Amino acid sequence: MKTIYTSIIILLYFYLINGEIVCPQTSDHQYGGITVNCSHTNISSVPDIPDKLLVNTTTLDLTFNYITILYNNDFLHLVNLRYLDVSFNPIQALESSSFNGLSSLLILEFNGHELNYSEASMPVHVFKPLQSLTNLSMRSDISRFGEQSLNLPNKFLECLTNLKQLNIDTGKNTMFHNGFSNLIRLQHLILGKTQKHGIVFECGLSTVFNKTFSGLRNTPTIYLDLTSCHLENLHKDSLQPLPDLQTVLLDGMHLDNGNIADAIEMFRIYKNKNMSHISINFFRSGVNFMDTGVTIDMTIFLQICLKSLDIRNSRIGLLSFDIEALNFDNFICLEDIQLSHNHLHLGGRITVWLLLLPFFQKLNIKTLDISNQRELSLEDITVRHNEITQHLPIGLPFMLPNKIESVNAAGVSPVVGPLSDIYFVGGKNLKFLNLSYCGFFDFNHTLVGIENTETLDFSFNDMSVVSKRFFDTFPNLITLRLGNTLLDNDFIIENGKRLFSPLVKIQNLDLSGNGLVFLPYDIFSSLVTLQVINLAFNNLITIPDLTSLYKLNFIDLSHNSFTTIDNKYRLMLDKTAENNNNLFNLSLRGNTFSCICESTEFLIWLQETGVKLDGGNYTCVDANGQMSYTKTIQTQWAAFRRHCVSGFWLNMAVGGTSVVVVTLITAFVFIKNKMKLKLILLRMIGQNIFPKKRNEFLYDAYIIYTDSICSWVCNELRTELETNRNIKLNLRDRDHLPGGSHADDILEAIRDSWKIVLILTEDFLKGDLAYFTMCNCLSAITLTTPQRLIIVIDHRMRIPTNIDFLLESVSQRNIVKMIPEPPNIGIRFDILTEAILSEDVIL
Repeated sequence: MKTIYTSIIILLYFYLINGEIVCPQTSDHQYGGITVNCSHTNISSVPDIPDKLLVNTTTLDLTFNYITILYNNDFLHLVNLRYLDVSFNPIQALESSSFNGLSSLLILEFNGHELNYSEASMPVHVFKPLQSLTNLSMRSDISRFGEQSLNLPNKFLECLTNLKQLNIDTGKNTMFHNGFSNLIRLQHLILGKTQKHGIVFECGLSTVFNKTFSGLRNTPTIYLDLTSCHLENLHKDSLQPLPDLQTVLLDGMHLDNGNIADAIEMFRIYKNKNMSHISINFFRSGVNFMDTGVTIDMTIFLQICLKSLDIRNSRIGLLSFDIEALNFDNFICLEDIQLSHNHLHLGGRITVWLLLLPFFQKLNIKTLDISNQRELSLEDITVRHNEITQHLPIGLPFMLPNKIESVNAAGVSPVVGPLSDIYFVGGKNLKFLNLSYCGFFDFNHTLVGIENTETLDFSFNDMSVVSKRFFDTFPNLITLRLGNTLLDNDFIIENGKRLFSPLVKIQNLDLSGNGLVFLPYDIFSSLVTLQVINLAFNNLITIPDLTSLYKLNFIDLSHNSFTTIDNKYRLMLDKTAENNNNLFNLSLRGNTFSCICESTEFLIWLQETGVKLDGGNYTCVDANGQMSYTKTIQTQWAAFRRHCVSGFWLNMAVGGTSVVVVTLITAFVFIKNKMKLKLILLRMIGQNIFPKKRNEFLYDAYIIYTDSICSWVCNELRTELETNRNIKLNLRDRDHLPGGSHADDILEAIRDSWKIVLILTEDFLKGDLAYFTMCNCLSAITLTTPQRLIIVIDHRMRIPTNIDFLLESVSQRNIVKMIPEPPNIGIRFDILTEAILSEDVIL
């Protein structure tokens, strides 16, 4: 707001002092006085300049106001005025003494006026006071004349004998009669399309007659501008009154009744004369020549000692010559030829007529542009891989002018064919060579003789086959463009560093559009002079090392396949920026990054890095698969971090719980199946274990019981199992000798019995040998008898916790609950019988 208020105050100071308009003044460095700027002040007459400024005012700007008449003596006291601009005022009339006092005026800009060029609006001698005037521009909107003719008064400028440049309106049939003959110093005549203060004024000429410029015969005119004139007719001798012309501009000219060949005929009068520049760009004809283009006679130009010829984009199809009429001395004058964007048929191997002439090497041509002889795209290029190419013992000689500095042959033909070994003769001064869009392939060759070339462009050719020594003959290259050349990624990975190693002076390298996925990490490490690297429009997911490139200021990685930039490459880029005093620029636009929790460090790097990014806001895909932008994520950083942290702890919790559950399950399975696990391990080492059979033991079952249930065991249990079910039992009170060691009896009985039935009662657990008995029962469970122990639990007993080790070692089917006393209610002899008779199975 402070800036706005200041601006308003300054405007008020300049424009409203005591109710009068005051124009800003600044120093005029060109003319050494003061510049007074009264433009856009809405004045309707020339303002009074303060007395103290009159002497020092050298430039006065009155543009874009509402002045309609310049009155007598409006500028009387501005005796030192050098530059006056009254353009874009609706001036309809001048009084006879309007310019009195302007004897020192050099430049008068009088554009956008509404004068009708009659004597009433413009008295004959109105410009007489302007004796020092050198430049006059009087352009306006000629459409205001409609069908009326615009005729310039014959003598209204005859007093401007020092005038050097005239830019003036013309009508359809404007003639410069003898009244202009007094312009004895006129050098530049501008009648073509002109732009002033951003506003364009069109050329009004419709016909250029042989006498159009007759009144200028005695003037030293050397420059004629007929740019964008839409002519109906162009007479071939119309330039004859201007014998000293050096520069002629016919750019954008449209000729209804004729073609460019008719325009070229005008220059026949300059045979054996010196000229600097002829330009006929974008020439259009009312005659249709189909797509083959028009044939022009180059003999006319080659008979002139012409330095520069520019006939671009003029639908030229063929250049013809009259060899006998050529003046080779004049031909040597030519230094610059521009023939681009035409329809010239130059053949399949760039056999330009000029290159076949025997004297071509002696010419002084410095610049040759024959590019874009048709509209091309990459799809237009036809590559013939079935052609067989050979390496010749010596390179094909290719003649170049000794002074040639620039050759642009881009798009000269879409199917040039395979490259050859070429020896350029006379190419020592060549600095620029553009062979893009030429359909070259098979670069397993050598180009010799242009070792001083600084800019080389092979873009949009097929370099899928290239020698790793191809650039050995280009040690002075500064700019190399290899965009869209179908470079083979495998070849680059293996030979890329060797391919580019000779380029010790390279500053700009373009490898864009080649579909590259990987580059060797050290591919650029030896190219220490690199300043710009273009790797855009590839499929890269890695970045080569740049830390040794201390002059690198820009690398373009836009439109690749990066989803993030790993920490390794981030550190490398930061180091590169540090080495280059933080003047390192990086372009990443066109890559779609991942804005997920795993990319947190990359997103932070985008904010904190010293690398200069191209805006730092890139498209990315968030965790929900929605398109977003990195800066959007950064503005919502707190929510993003909460999401990532909560997700982390959720994963930790789920993971930890899973580990605990898996551990418990594993421990449970191991404890319950340790015998099976042992068997599996033994089988893995080749030891097979077989279960013992019932007939290998003296007894089918050894019954362990206490005295409190002796009667039940020896009667009911024995009867049910041994008598009724034919199970041979080992009973302490029947089968053991009295008076012996009870412990020894237990061990012997366990050894001789196939199964062991341990009846757990409260009295048993209170016995002295309870723990001893349980431990030996467990030790009887082996790999060959995994189901040997059967436990019968008194259904009425509360199971103490100190026997868990026993119960956990026995499978659930070998644990039977019953009441071991009569009556036989709850006694499950069938289950017990099944457990005793079941065969051991080793899985």
